[in-house]
Amino acid sequence: MLRASLPLFAALGAVGAGMVALRSVDFSRTWDPPPAPTLARPAPDWRNASWLNTDHTLTLRELRGRVVLLNFWVFTCYNCTNTVPSLVDFDRQYRDRGLTLIGIHTPEFPPYAGEHDRANVQRALEQYRIRYPNAQDNDRRTWDLYGIRFWPSFVLIDKRGNIRYEGAGEFHLNDRNYRLWQHRIEELLAE
Repeated sequence: MLRASLPLFAALGAVGAGMVALRSVDFSRTWDPPPAPTLARPAPDWRNASWLNTDHTLTLRELRGRVVLLNFWVFTCYNCTNTVPSLVDFDRQYRDRGLTLIGIHTPEFPPYAGEHDRANVQRALEQYRIRYPNAQDNDRRTWDLYGIRFWPSFVLIDKRGNIRYEGAGEFHLNDRNYRLWQHRIEELLAE
């Protein structure tokens, strides 16, 4: 009888140890990916034809002298929309100091899903109070040009048109990744 109970006791012990370990984990924290420093390299010039929240097509050449933060997103992405308040805050804080934030709206699903529709993108911009320019990247040319693989992704370009930082993943107002991107923006603005 004791031999048959030994595996049962071992299993119960393992479950108990697992429960103690789970209690020590802080589930209120979000996962923070490690910073992704990059070597400066020239940013490729996008060629998106459809733009919202601007009266003309923006080019990298016309933005020389400004720091540019590209946000690759799609309005149906939960992680993307969770990050929007941080981006709206960056735009509010730094636009007048030399930051141009640009959303690159890149659909994940086929056209029948509605992500390619300009009116749907416009509604999302209004819903999330996004005032910064957004390019529609329905053909994924800009996504591919920058080698993006995840939603949301970010590319920070310095005043000379060089990519200085890249990263991906959700962040929130004043969390560690928000402060990391804020520091990067301020660093490039000060150059």
